Amino acid sequence: MSKTFVSGGGDKVKLYVALLPLGDRTEPQDVDIETSAAAAINATTITVDTLTGSIAAGTPLSFVDANDIFAAYLAKDAKAGDTQLMVEPLAVAIPTGAIAEYVAKQRLLGGTQMSVATNAERTETMVFEDPLGYSDGVVTKQSWNVPWTANLLATDEAYQRVYYANVNAVSGREVYIWQQDPPPAGYSIGDGLKGVSVVTNFTKEMPSDGIVTFNCEFTGNGAPTITRYKL
Repeated sequence: MSKTFVSGGGDKVKLYVALLPLGDRTEPQDVDIETSAAAAINATTITVDTLTGSIAAGTPLSFVDANDIFAAYLAKDAKAGDTQLMVEPLAVAIPTGAIAEYVAKQRLLGGTQMSVATNAERTETMVFEDPLGYSDGVVTKQSWNVPWTANLLATDEAYQRVYYANVNAVSGREVYIWQQDPPPAGYSIGDGLKGVSVVTNFTKEMPSDGIVTFNCEFTGNGAPTITRYKL
């Protein structure tokens, strides 16, 4: 569960984000994970039951058992069928049977403003047969952009995903986002869009109260997928 300073209400614009494995642009899915062997402090691998889906490097995972919560960060993309997770050195030991639920669609809370811009570039071609002199054209490029500003705690899991994607953008790290407009009366989800993007123009401020104010833009090539409002 993400931690946040400001949580938007049900009538607010919502944005969800997931890290993507390198080279994989499919919409990510939730994955249940269970350790099949204990992992010691400073270990860099965790043995788990066979994964049913992919999880991107940089994703924070919280393993739980009956008594405690154990944090881990993936150091390498995990694929469906894997039985080992490559992780950053563990700060605590993780016992056998600990469970983590990877939630792909993690809401980025604390948003204060957002807009959406789409752009298409067209190359004109001459049509000599047109008696009125009109030219024709073909769209050669399309892109879209979602700027986002938020105030939250640095421990927010969705924020950590965004930060990791921005720092590792040069290596090809992308994110999948779901954007939802405020829903019409009587509905729970508004119109929106979803698709693959990179995190650009990232800035953050951390005043003495520990609240992070950050700005970024989610920039995608091609056309995003339109989503419709529903109950």
